[in-house]
Order: sequence, then structure tokens, then C-alpha cells
Amino acid sequence: MTDPAPIDWNEIAVEHPLPGIARQTVHGQNQTLVRYVYQPGSIFPIHQHPEEQITIILSGSIDFTVDGAPLTLSAGQVAIIPSGLPHGATVTGSVPVETLNTMSPRRQTAPRIGSSDEDGP
Repeated sequence: MTDPAPIDWNEIAVEHPLPGIARQTVHGQNQTLVRYVYQPGSIFPIHQHPEEQITIILSGSIDFTVDGAPLTLSAGQVAIIPSGLPHGATVTGSVPVETLNTMSPRRQTAPRIGSSDEDGP
């Protein structure tokens, strides 16, 4: 086992998988952590993936659809999305939204937007 080392978000590459959405990803041995910053009006379409996802809302408010049901989350709230469950998100408010998403087990492939195996909210 290696000694833990600090990771600075400012040193992690920023991807833009969709308009108005910034993503940074850190992989551990057994899980993946994804930081998202969503701009007002941004949409992450309905998708699903084999990993269980836990989403923590750090700031703002975001409207999810999880298995066809609406779910609005605000700063300080957490959602657990079981593996394989269809879900997506939309920012309808006027402020950016920041989230942290854990994926377990660790993602083995790069996420692909527009497929059924996407790394989303």
C-alpha cells in the first residue's frame, strides 16, 4: 500500500463532456470520484452505467430524473443511484451547481456521451 498523497483539484484536467458542464475525474484502486460544475441551463441526458453512484450536492440546486421519477437536490443533500438505473440531470436555477459523484466499482473505461454507459450526474 502506498502512502496517501494530497490531490489538488487545480491540477486535475478539466473536460467538457456537454455544453455548460465541466468534469474532473480521480481514480482510486476501487472507486472513481468525479467533480462536476454545471452552468445554469445545462442538461446531462438520461443514461445508465454499471457502477453504483453516490452524488453529493456541494452548491446550488439540480433537478434529477431517476428511473423516470423527478428528484430535486440542493446543497448539502445526497442521492444514491443504484447501478444500471437510468438517470439524468438539468440545472433550472440561475446559479452554477457543483457536485461530487463517487462511482463504485472503479470505472474501467472512459465515459462515452450518447451511449448507455455514461459517466453522469
